[in-house]
Amino acid sequence: MEAIEREAVLTYDEESNQYHIFCSSSKEKTRMRKAGFEPYKIDIEGNWYCRVERNRISFRTKSQKKREMSPEQKIAASERFRKMWEDKKSQREE
Repeated sequence: MEAIEREAVLTYDEESNQYHIFCSSSKEKTRMRKAGFEPYKIDIEGNWYCRVERNRISFRTKSQKKREMSPEQKIAASERFRKMWEDKKSQREE
């Protein structure tokens, strides 16, 4: 199947509060499988059809710019992280 023909289509049904998903992309099917989505139907071409509760799908906005930290903030974050690991390590030893 050509790349132009591979797709994943989500349709939201307000009545059932579910997304209906059609997926012909093997990459997206792998991601869906890892997320715990199972198809209720697989057609002869291997396309997946899934029904997923609305709360299982999340859309996130892409951050516009990378977080910038001053040298002082980097040092403080490093110290917090080191302390967290030391505390965790000491808890394991107890």
